[in-house]
Amino acid sequence: MLLMASVPAYFVIQPALLMRWSGGWRRAAMLPLVLTVPALLFSLYALFDGSNLWPLTLIFAAGISSLYLVVLWSVRWWM
Repeated sequence: MLLMASVPAYFVIQPALLMRWSGGWRRAAMLPLVLTVPALLFSLYALFDGSNLWPLTLIFAAGISSLYLVVLWSVRWWM
């Protein structure tokens, strides 16, 4: 259930951190885009191809990316 909630959380956290942070922190916050953009494109391709499992790659990628962003936010907050 938490993994499913990470998808909308990711799409809120990612832009918020990119708008608020600058410098090296912003570059570090951009790193999950390397994983999620291809996952999003593949999910859209699978959706239009008629696959019933199309959201799985995006769900897993957003889960990993959300976890990374929360850890990054925690590290920045404690420093």
